This record gives sequence, C-alpha cells and structure tokens, in this order.
Amino acid sequence: MHQSLKQREEYLHKKMFHFLFEILEYPAKKDILYLGLCYCQLSRVFNIDEIPVEELKKCLKRYLVDFETYPWRDYLLELELFYLREGENNFVKGANLITYTPSAEATISIDPRYGFLKKDFCQKVYKYWYISQKWENISQPTNGEEVLKNAIALFNEGLYDETVFYLEDYIPYLGKNHQLFLYRVVKTLALIHKAVEKQNYPLAREEIKNLLGFLKDFKVYLDLFPYDLKKLKKDLKKLEKRLRGEKLIYIEPIRLEYKKRRGFLKRLLRFLIPFKG
Repeated sequence: MHQSLKQREEYLHKKMFHFLFEILEYPAKKDILYLGLCYCQLSRVFNIDEIPVEELKKCLKRYLVDFETYPWRDYLLELELFYLREGENNFVKGANLITYTPSAEATISIDPRYGFLKKDFCQKVYKYWYISQKWENISQPTNGEEVLKNAIALFNEGLYDETVFYLEDYIPYLGKNHQLFLYRVVKTLALIHKAVEKQNYPLAREEIKNLLGFLKDFKVYLDLFPYDLKKLKKDLKKLEKRLRGEKLIYIEPIRLEYKKRRGFLKRLLRFLIPFKG
C-alpha cells in the first residue's frame, strides 16, 4: 500500500476510535452512528456501494430520525469517508457538502479511495452501536485507575485496536509504577489478540511468553489490583498451547476478570485449617 494512503488509513481508524470514546463519554454523540448503520445495512441488503439518498431517509425514519433536521452534513464531514453524487459525474464531498441539498436522484457512497475500509468501518459501526446500548455513560477519566478500568472494559469487549489507542491516548494519566505495569499487561493482551486475528501465531506465542515472564517478575505490584491474574496465566498458557495447532477454526478470547470473592465457608475453612491438630 502506498505510504500516504497507509497514513490516511491509520488517521481514519483513529478518528473512528475517537468517535467511540466520544460516544461513551457523551451519549448524545451516538446519533452519528445512525448514518453509518443505515448505509451499511442498505449496502448489505442491496449489495451495492452507492445508496439512493431516498432509501437512506427511509432507513433513518425507522430509527425515528428526521433527515431534514438530522445534521448529516456535519457528520459526513466528521467521518470524511463519504461522498454524494448527482448525475453522472457531479461528486459532492468535503466543504462542498455545507451548502449542498441532494435531489431525489442523489446517491451516497464511501469514497472509492477508502473502499478497502468499508468492511472494517461497518464492523466498527455495528460494534459501537452495541456498546453504546449496553454500557452506561463512561465519564472522561480523571486518573490512572479510571483509564485502566475503561481500557480493560474495551479489551473484554474484543475492541483490541481501541484498547491500545485508548491506553496510548491517556498514558499521561498513569502516574504510578504499578499502574504502568498493568498498562503493559493490558496493552500486551490486546496485541496478542490482534496477532491472533491476523493469524500471526508465532508473534502471538512470543508475546504470550514475554507476558507470562512479566506477570511473574512484577507479581508483587500487579497483585495490588483486583484482577484474577492466576486465571489469566492459566488462560494464556492454554491459548499458547492452542496456537501450536494447525487447524484453528475458533479461538476463544481471553478476558481480564475480577478476582472472585471466596464464599463464607471457604474463608472459614481457610482460617481454621492452620490451627488443626
């Protein structure tokens, strides 16, 4: 891929990640997703890239969104992926959208230059919509603990690119050594899963090996957090073993979970056993 195009792709991906963070922190912002939802749904149903604006209006109406009052021009400018077409060769995009009023024959589509992002864009839109409905409002973090909690929540939802970007975006908030250690753990977990998704199993196994060593070396600091690192190590070893196989149809993702509180009876037995005999 041409270097400038690759840089553009990275830029557009980061914009999408920022949309997710904004949506979670400011729920009203999720209105921007309606545009993506309708385009992706209609494109899949009709199996075409260019969607009639009239069909887009009907789809938005199903979400109780009125196209005439919906700030679609602002959202298209934010997304930077789309253009509208009038007639054969009149393409409208960028700043020209501000004063543009589409006719009944107008169509909307992702710019051909970014067509390779369409599948990923639609997957992100569906996932972000699901997350926005599932999660309560996540406030903008004010300290390292909140950053790590939010990043782990993103990781557990399978949003690995977003996890890495979120951690890197808010790394200045991580002021304590033990927070930086957990930052390393969560980021490496996300990178492992990204490698698995790309079927780069040797890299994933190498990262698992390094992470297991890190968990051992810095156990005293990582134990300050309420996460079940014992289970995590078991899951990592199980994943590493699976990645040695040749035919891998499905690999269950790892989750970073809270430690389970011992039941009253187990805690009582643990207290009494040392004093037996």
